[in-house]
Amino acid sequence: MKRASKDSAGGSSGVAAKKPRSCYDDVDLDDTELADAVPCETEAAIHLITSHFPSAAVLGGSVPPLALKHQLYAVVDDRTMVDRQLVQLTQRGVVQLFHLTTGSDEFAIAFRDVFKRHVDACCGVDSRHVSELMEKVLSMCCGEVTISTQILKDKLHLTEKDITLLVSAGVLTMCDVNTWYIAIPNASKFVSALTKGRQLVLRSLRSSRYKELLESELEKRHIAGVRLGMKYHILDIKGGDFVKTVHTTSGDLLQLATDEVKKRKR
Repeated sequence: MKRASKDSAGGSSGVAAKKPRSCYDDVDLDDTELADAVPCETEAAIHLITSHFPSAAVLGGSVPPLALKHQLYAVVDDRTMVDRQLVQLTQRGVVQLFHLTTGSDEFAIAFRDVFKRHVDACCGVDSRHVSELMEKVLSMCCGEVTISTQILKDKLHLTEKDITLLVSAGVLTMCDVNTWYIAIPNASKFVSALTKGRQLVLRSLRSSRYKELLESELEKRHIAGVRLGMKYHILDIKGGDFVKTVHTTSGDLLQLATDEVKKRKR
């Protein structure tokens, strides 16, 4: 899935290597069906990452498949391109970003249709009304992770009762006195599993000789308490700059990053 830094070998075929497709290259912007039918690299990466998300039973069936924004950087080399494509995907309503309460600047990504189904499943008898209100909120936020009380009331004409219903459903959480985060119902279960699993995986790496391991060896380890799976967490620590990746003849070598690197180069 990683982009090659150079064109592939095989010049004897006489066929030039094709330029990787992006969300916006070589697409007639009036042809939305074509744009939706062929995913860009970033959308394909989100599909790959969410495919590693554990089964519903692992987290109690209460969290939709999520990718972390920084995990995309472990799959696609060009971070600038990822950021640009992600903006377009949110503006097209393909995905929605969510701010995570992990104590750092981290964001989760869900496909918007999956998120809507999750909200419906969590809201019970109020699901229809919550879904209608949530549709208004998503259409207005255009991929932003927050929305103001003023917009909710003045532009979307939501009442205090409507806002309270969205808060009770877990799709709005307070950011500050006048701003709300777009939220995932039951997201705390995911955040708990993420932070605990990350700590355990890094501890395992820290206890290894020279504080490094081949990725293939780390992936095979069975660490008690890691609920999101080793593949998911490896993408987390690679994309989040918790480790340095060194390409070797035996495969990728993951070296524990220094404290300075772990502060995240954003």
